[in-house]
Amino acid sequence: MRPLVTCRNLVWHSGDHQVLDRLDLDLEGGESLALLGSSGSGKSTLLRIIAGLEMPERGEVLVDGQLVTQGARLVVPPHRRQLAMLFQDLALWPNLTAAGNVALGLAGLRLSRRETRTRIGDMLAWCDIPELANRLPGTLSGGQQQRVALARALSMRPRLLLLDEPFGGLDLVTKNSVIHEVAKLKRELSFALVLVTHDPAEVRSLCDSLAVLDAGRIADRGRLDDLSAATLRSTLGQAFTKLLAHS
Repeated sequence: MRPLVTCRNLVWHSGDHQVLDRLDLDLEGGESLALLGSSGSGKSTLLRIIAGLEMPERGEVLVDGQLVTQGARLVVPPHRRQLAMLFQDLALWPNLTAAGNVALGLAGLRLSRRETRTRIGDMLAWCDIPELANRLPGTLSGGQQQRVALARALSMRPRLLLLDEPFGGLDLVTKNSVIHEVAKLKRELSFALVLVTHDPAEVRSLCDSLAVLDAGRIADRGRLDDLSAATLRSTLGQAFTKLLAHS
């Protein structure tokens, strides 16, 4: 069975610093992968390249065997990749209601008005916020805004959800609630997931495997209980070593 996403020989620089150095990565359908690494190691850049929001200098990205990025050439635009991304800052439009923000996620799908309304209602209900449809983001709590952003990301029914440290601004109770919601939706909607985080608890709650990004490449990769504790200790510190020991 071919991977859902294949990254081959990706190269990307930030000024004189080589962030990605001929990076290879395969992601299977349904996989829940935590992408770990020190600050500035290229985790967010890799997610944006997979999503089609950033172009590498060299290398290829394939989705379900189809070439979507070839070097700096965008072959398939982001909204045609069946991928969705949840950003750290959420990127909600402040002048649009919750329903209007979810509708943005459907803009490229050529749905009828009736189909669009149905999809918006379904996704707000999936995320347990149907009553917020006509509320503006500025009137919502942090957890409610997270759910609106999640509903927008999942409205296109992606095969892969990319999460770039989206829970960092939430208090512990709200964060645990939203993480539980993501885990539930993953089971019910059967999408793959890649999570960039520095929080071991998020990894334990959402992921079954890890990939460690170091020196521009994947330094280690495997299931939580199979990865090298020494590699995690040297790359990420004691917190993730403890996570590995208790997974």
